[in-house]
Amino acid sequence: MCAMLPRPLEMFLWLFFLGNVISAPDDDFFGIIQEGELALSDDKYIKYIVPGYLSQNSAKHLNLDLKDLVSEGNEHYKILQEHIESGHAMKGLTFNLYDDNMRETAITLFRLLKNVTDDNVPLIKDWATKNINKDIVDYALRLLSLYKDVDYDFKNNPPFISKPNYFVNSETINKALKLKISNGKFEEREGFINQYSREENIVTLKSNNSGWNFEDLCQQRLNYFREDIGLNSYYYGIHLMYPFWMSNDELSDLDPRFAENYYFIHKQLLARLNLEYEHEQYPSYSPIEKCLDNFLPYLVHDNGVSFPARLKHNIGGSYYRIKKIDIAIKECLDRGFIYMGGGVNISLTENNYVDLIAKLIRSNYEKPPVAKYVKNFYGYGANYPTTRYNSAPSVLHHPETTLRDPIYWSLIENMLNYFSEFSKKLEPYKLAEYETEEFEIVDNSFSKMTTFFNFYKFKLNNIFGVDDSKSLIFAARKERLNYLPFTLNFTVSSLVNKTGHVRLFLGPQCEETECWKQYHRFFELDIFPYTFSEGMNYVSWSSETSSRYSFDDYYNLESRQPRVNRYDMFKFPANLMIPRGLEQGLKFTLFVMVTPQSDVSDTFEPFGFPFHRPAIVNENSPFLNYKFYNVSVFHKVSRHI
Repeated sequence: MCAMLPRPLEMFLWLFFLGNVISAPDDDFFGIIQEGELALSDDKYIKYIVPGYLSQNSAKHLNLDLKDLVSEGNEHYKILQEHIESGHAMKGLTFNLYDDNMRETAITLFRLLKNVTDDNVPLIKDWATKNINKDIVDYALRLLSLYKDVDYDFKNNPPFISKPNYFVNSETINKALKLKISNGKFEEREGFINQYSREENIVTLKSNNSGWNFEDLCQQRLNYFREDIGLNSYYYGIHLMYPFWMSNDELSDLDPRFAENYYFIHKQLLARLNLEYEHEQYPSYSPIEKCLDNFLPYLVHDNGVSFPARLKHNIGGSYYRIKKIDIAIKECLDRGFIYMGGGVNISLTENNYVDLIAKLIRSNYEKPPVAKYVKNFYGYGANYPTTRYNSAPSVLHHPETTLRDPIYWSLIENMLNYFSEFSKKLEPYKLAEYETEEFEIVDNSFSKMTTFFNFYKFKLNNIFGVDDSKSLIFAARKERLNYLPFTLNFTVSSLVNKTGHVRLFLGPQCEETECWKQYHRFFELDIFPYTFSEGMNYVSWSSETSSRYSFDDYYNLESRQPRVNRYDMFKFPANLMIPRGLEQGLKFTLFVMVTPQSDVSDTFEPFGFPFHRPAIVNENSPFLNYKFYNVSVFHKVSRHI
């Protein structure tokens, strides 16, 4: 039986209750509130009142162990635990992919994440962040992003943002650390001398490329290109797509054309570098061979130890081991077939030689034991470390720093020579088979192509261990090669209503017949489909709308205009789309080709077609569906673009 309380007593009890609630500690207050109908939406407290609720942040609040998320019988769990107990995943260690234990730890974490449910991925990520070396975690998660469609905060975070000390000179990093201690405060004269300034909550440090303080033409030669933060981040992406430790069979299951693409990517890199050399045709520089003797990286590891200098090599055991592999591959190419074991031989033909040679190179040079001493030999030279655990790996031991060293470009060239030497044994393909009267390029209109150097400013805050840029931003300001937007327009006469492919290449200045002999020096600007209608078609290509490139202007603090994030570390950096020109103009050759799309779904041209290998060209051909154009690239000296 219920009875009404007297009105004054009811009021007294209510006030008494309210007073206790207000004076209660925070946790008790929320506990009382959650018992009634005033439930708050705070994620911290929802988990206590909703049965089975476990938010993505729960691992931060609940002390979850890995065994709470993964079965202890899981093979990857067991291996990972062994590495953790052995100290291979300790925080503070310098991550080195060529250290067998650290690499296996990262691979195991990646495979563990790859095989759990998507719901458990963020929980394991939180656990790993607390318990495992941060670079191992970052590597495993970046790799995972290629296999799982799960949204991560870091997914589009460029490597030069997450680990800026691998992209910025060590003196800039040291200055930033000192300024951090003083909370960004300094005297005006000090800032002038040390080249840093402050505007509101941004401390900006001007940063140079390596070799800036020496008159060393080898060190400075094209370092703006080799050390570009976008290019080196892109090469890290290439490594993630085709890790040296992943077998050919596993990669083939993921992408049947991976080997051909792997070759084509490196062919593109070297072609683009060679185009950059074109603007050096007037000054006199040291021969490139002399530039391979020594290299000073100007970088520093997280532990404060500088990247080791590479000194001139001593011919020794490692050299002869590498040379032995080189001789064996060349003998294989000379005999024209690959021995697969069990009495099975596969002949090298024009249809399979790129695929097979690329796999042959990977299985010999890039299997972990061999890759390790190749990187050691070329990365350190005579400056070889003497301890088992190396706290300062060379630039060649990190994919995001590898392209900084000129010697690596020489290694790329040596690798590509296997393909070009074998292609000489083949009959040149007949270009006439790809000529057609269905499409005719009848006119063109190109806007001016201009390069310049502009300032790019990006955050350094991750060097402090955590990104605390909400209060004070520390940023490096570097000069980078860039270009003014340009368009390439063509008028194509079509006899059919059909989809075709438009190919654009940029190469050195050459005559039409001579250009085919320099096929390996043409850089593919783009290839895209176009639906042609019978009659005249106006085809327009813009450097700003191409989906082939990665645009990193979103992270440039120099510009404060609203921007859309179009960054993609797996695409070539847009700022290096065209090579540096000259004030008076530097001549290049632009090639355009239109071919019909095949009606057979599994029929495709080789990557880099039609400059994939030597061709027989009929000089009397009318050249209807392809054209060579003489173009000039200008360079604007003024930095105020």
